Amino acid sequence: MRVVLALLALSGPSTVVREAQAQSPGATRVEGVAAAIGGGTGEAAEMILHSDVELRARMLLLGRDRDQALAGELPRGLLAASLRELIGERLIAREAERVQITRPTASSLAEERQRMLAAAGGGERVAALLARLGASQSELDVTVQRRALVGAFLRANLEGTTVISEREVDARIAQDAARFAGRSPVLVRAEVRANLARLALARNIERWVRVLRARVQVRIYAPFEG
Repeated sequence: MRVVLALLALSGPSTVVREAQAQSPGATRVEGVAAAIGGGTGEAAEMILHSDVELRARMLLLGRDRDQALAGELPRGLLAASLRELIGERLIAREAERVQITRPTASSLAEERQRMLAAAGGGERVAALLARLGASQSELDVTVQRRALVGAFLRANLEGTTVISEREVDARIAQDAARFAGRSPVLVRAEVRANLARLALARNIERWVRVLRARVQVRIYAPFEG
């Protein structure tokens, strides 16, 4: 889920660290705040740390390029996209908590974990990355729980919004006729339908995040965003 977010604020690193320490007493891994979500009257802001962004970015790379993910320099664009993804997830998870979406089952958590590990190239690669970053398994557990909660919310609120009509499939095939020439019509229709459904889902997720951004303050401090 990749969403387009505007740069709202920028602060020097020392100010960011002091703010994180003030709002997250006892934190042991504050090395700079990439973004803060919420923090209104009577509510502590939820922090996204630079380490959270780096972990997400390297996880996204891990399935495609193990060496780059483990030790390479991360492109600015990948870091920015990872931060936007984390913000979107946390906004939707907050809303899911607010409306009391049914908590994910043990089965759905296991499925989410399996999807995450498969996308990253398997458990061994993920374990190597965690060791390289000095990250803990509990950080992945939190991610799994949040993403499963987000999935439950989206299923409840976007049901039917990714239904693709035969007319839409026909139009896309006609538009890209040369690319599909010589292929099985049945397989082509299945591929096109799946791609259109993914695009529809992405648009609806972006729409939800825009709605939530209008309700919840998001402050972005990361220098790579903007």
